[in-house]
Amino acid sequence: MKKFVPIALLYALAVGAVLFTGCQGKEDKTETLVFGDLSWNSVQVHNRIAAFIIENGIGGYEIEYTAADTLVTINGVVQGDIDVDMESWHSNFRDVYDKGIASGDIVDLGKNMPDAPQGWWVPRYLIEGDDALAPDLDGVEDLNKYWELFKDPEDPSKGILYTGTAGWTATEISEGIFEEYGLGENFNQAAPGSGAALAATMVGAYEKREPWVGYYWAPTAVLGRLDMVRLKGSEFEPADVNIIVNKSVIERAPDVVEFLKDYATSVDTNNEFLAKMEEMDWDAEDAAIWFLKEKEDLWTEWVSDDVADKVKAALAEM
Repeated sequence: MKKFVPIALLYALAVGAVLFTGCQGKEDKTETLVFGDLSWNSVQVHNRIAAFIIENGIGGYEIEYTAADTLVTINGVVQGDIDVDMESWHSNFRDVYDKGIASGDIVDLGKNMPDAPQGWWVPRYLIEGDDALAPDLDGVEDLNKYWELFKDPEDPSKGILYTGTAGWTATEISEGIFEEYGLGENFNQAAPGSGAALAATMVGAYEKREPWVGYYWAPTAVLGRLDMVRLKGSEFEPADVNIIVNKSVIERAPDVVEFLKDYATSVDTNNEFLAKMEEMDWDAEDAAIWFLKEKEDLWTEWVSDDVADKVKAALAEM
């Protein structure tokens, strides 16, 4: 004998199935988060460290990257085109940052690393040791008496000082220091066309144990590899290297926000992985995987045990 199911019950079952399927779709939906992929290595490595932990440990998110410079990235976070900036360096664009904070469009999750040092550097061998050529070179005010050590190959009547790269805000600050200390009588300013060209002048001099003076910053692979000393009087205002997000991320990805609030490194740690990256000719993803495998004691402090276990399992498969 056939059994008949009442129409009302069939309707209820059908509606329930639709609701259940809808709930499943919402729960399984992957949220896309866009990270600002700036032009220097450290931030690209941080992006991929965070992405690996988010995608493999937290789950439910897909990470994308957008290439842009500092100002465009901060504006992108304000406008919501970019969700996360792992290294804001907003000290150089304080007005834009302050307006974003005031409007509520930017949410600052705290420091990625302690204030990053910027300024003018010289090789340690130049000022320390029995064969030091400039043992009394302690600060910017001492450069004039040592100008002949830094002779400009194109103008031997003056020394050469690398103020930064053309177009950088840091270069404008260096030019101000140059004027303040009256270095124009004995020095020419040089501004290479790129960060790589600037680094090459330092590395080239260092490898020959020759004098060099100019602007640079940390964390960088170069300062992780070379023993350089920052001159007194050249210190820039400490750079804020914070993690900032667009306001929408607070609701869209609260678990990611909690993770990023705890994300914290040091300048020395950054210099270490950047130097390793350069030595091994790695890309940012390679360096991120090395960091996750070698610095487990550090990154596991940023996440729960459950998330850490999932990340470790993903690393074990690589």
